[in-house]
Amino acid sequence: MYSKGSPLKDWGFLVSQDSMDTWAKILDDPNPIHLDVNAVKLLSMGNRTINQGPANIAYIINMVEKNFPGSQIKKMNNKMTNSILEGDLVKVSGQVLKIENKEGELLISCSIKLTVDEERVAVISEVDVLVQNA
Repeated sequence: MYSKGSPLKDWGFLVSQDSMDTWAKILDDPNPIHLDVNAVKLLSMGNRTINQGPANIAYIINMVEKNFPGSQIKKMNNKMTNSILEGDLVKVSGQVLKIENKEGELLISCSIKLTVDEERVAVISEVDVLVQNA
């Protein structure tokens, strides 16, 4: 089912202000760059509110769960390289880098990226996922 180099199923999400408002409550993060476009403009950071970093990581976790239902993330390294903005349609894609058989379980290492418009990479991740060997 899994093999080195095989692509993972993409996962997408349209980032809305409602979603950022919810994340602000969950994270107890009142930073106005997530909530008020005028604050973003005042700081010369653009014309749209900026998504929270932990939300961007959650999108990657959603994609991992879609590809490996019931799995366990053993390790996750993330490099944030760009911002995600209100109204962005994000896509999470990736591929299998390595598979190790560990006593009836598979440890699958993946390279994953979160992009907008196929060009703007916002997060690059390396994720190790433990799955039951079928």
